[in-house]
Amino acid sequence: MKKIICFGDSNTYGYNPATGGRFDENTRWPKVLQKLLGEDYEIFEEGQNGRNISDPDPWEGGTKCGMDYVLPMIETRHPADLLIIMLGTNDLKLKFHLPPADIAGSLQLMLSKIKAYCRDYINCPDMKILIVSPLALSEPFEESYFAPFFGGSDVVARSKELPKWYELVAEQYGCYFLNATEKISAGSVDHLHLDEAGHRAMAELMRDKINEIFKEG
Repeated sequence: MKKIICFGDSNTYGYNPATGGRFDENTRWPKVLQKLLGEDYEIFEEGQNGRNISDPDPWEGGTKCGMDYVLPMIETRHPADLLIIMLGTNDLKLKFHLPPADIAGSLQLMLSKIKAYCRDYINCPDMKILIVSPLALSEPFEESYFAPFFGGSDVVARSKELPKWYELVAEQYGCYFLNATEKISAGSVDHLHLDEAGHRAMAELMRDKINEIFKEG
């Protein structure tokens, strides 16, 4: 059985933009992915609302930093065959003041720590890693409830810059790469989160990429 960790933010958690709650197991993409892949795979959901890559967030109780959680999480789920990382949207928030290139720099640091930890501490240097550039924010984002937290009219354009930087980082660290923005955009409810159809599309996109990865060996 192949074990896959889905490590991300609210779009991995399954935040429902219409209710503020969580989509059920028949809707959110990691659970749909489990059904699509079948019994030869085990999917671990590791999504969290508001999670960013590397910055402590005092407004969120200091619990949203992916860098703090990723290593113990990998050890808890060890051994895993594939780690999927889809983070970066929350790093675009106004309070962090990070351009896309610097967000990719945070991802570089995270991957450096993951690679060293897996090689030197828990002896799983062969765990595959898939970097997924998060879906771009959709227009008109200024109408979103979340718009004040991201600030500026250029945030949609900045979100669309992440894939080119993420692809460079994935290549640098020998990771697989998937550009989700090419196929999927945020839903029209809040222009930030996936809707039901988006979760299904994400699951299908992930299934195809995972089949490609394991076909390569």
